[in-house]
Amino acid sequence: MDIANKEKWYNKLFRILNSSICFSLAYTIMTYGGYFAMGLVGKVFKFDANIYYYGVRFLLNQNKWTKFKITLIFTTYPFFALIFGLLMLYLFSKIKEVRTVLNLFFVWCFVIGSSIFVSQGLVATMGANEFNSPFYQHFSVVFAWWFMPPAFVYALNLPFIVLFLYFTIHYPKLFLRFSYSYSKVNKVSRRRKYFAEIAIVPFIIGSVATTILTFPMNIFMHFVYLMFISISLIIGWVALHYLEMMRDDVLRYRSLQQFNYFLLIAVILVMGYVVVTWRGIFLSL
Repeated sequence: MDIANKEKWYNKLFRILNSSICFSLAYTIMTYGGYFAMGLVGKVFKFDANIYYYGVRFLLNQNKWTKFKITLIFTTYPFFALIFGLLMLYLFSKIKEVRTVLNLFFVWCFVIGSSIFVSQGLVATMGANEFNSPFYQHFSVVFAWWFMPPAFVYALNLPFIVLFLYFTIHYPKLFLRFSYSYSKVNKVSRRRKYFAEIAIVPFIIGSVATTILTFPMNIFMHFVYLMFISISLIIGWVALHYLEMMRDDVLRYRSLQQFNYFLLIAVILVMGYVVVTWRGIFLSL
């Protein structure tokens, strides 16, 4: 009997749950970490700030805003997401042979971080000079302060779209490498089925759970982030038709087939921290 047909239903369920928790954990840490990084950069320029899971509110003081300060502070979030995601991808490449569920968390960090960065670039066209828009943040604020003409802002969409597509076609293979058997991913139909089980379905579960727990905190931008991640996963699922997996590409992660209680405890602690600190953390000089 083909090993691809031997898997028990509960092993598949545990793999889906482990990936769902990894997504929620990565998304929450990435979101909160980005705003905390903004607050720290603001502190360098002597701005007091209240840091929330859904944003940062800088307090009025004797300090004055300048284009230089605006640029460094308000580009922190998207660049933090990208750099942190790439760092997690680097860690995965270094310890991928150590078959731990933590590596799946690293991959989700890369997917989420790169998606947040690209989405911030693309939604800047909706927020630039629209001061009451929920999308007036990060790149949009910088463009407004530098008086960037609309044509320039729209032209920037092209490199962000190219970058988005580049990242997207590389996502699937990262997830497929976690397969415990080459026979699970040696055909297009099997690759798509496994990708759905380890990425698409966990994304749906994780994003719904995270949205419910954090609603309505900055719901517009969270919707944008989740929309971009979903689009990237759909494109990746289609691209699997052209993606080849070699036997040596498969890392054979059997640990994903068993439920990881450490991940569950970690996500409960992180979500609990978000709920407890929903009023914000004051970061002073």
